[in-house]
Amino acid sequence: MSDAVFTTLCPAYRAIGVLQEKWVLHIVRALLGGEKGFNELARAVGGCNSATLTQRLESLEDLGVIAKRTEDGGGKLARSVYSLTPAGQELQTVINAIDAWARAHLSESELPRCTG
Repeated sequence: MSDAVFTTLCPAYRAIGVLQEKWVLHIVRALLGGEKGFNELARAVGGCNSATLTQRLESLEDLGVIAKRTEDGGGKLARSVYSLTPAGQELQTVINAIDAWARAHLSESELPRCTG
């Protein structure tokens, strides 16, 4: 089997393709702290425009990483609430590994302050 075919069939290759999308791991990290509504999630992620956030959330829901539920607004607009599925919660180990790597290999000035 050629390296190109092996690479595209490799589970890690496919997973990296999913997780490398800009904002995906930021969204997962924000949801590790518990479920959030769209606006709360946008604030927690920071810097991601609404259209991109919507697209990433739809993609993560399609992949089974997050779940979306709608809360009745009680006379107001309904509210979407997002949470991690068990598969999404398993990404905690990925986030922890990235955090450990960053602390070991990036200078203090390159590390942003963590808020969550």
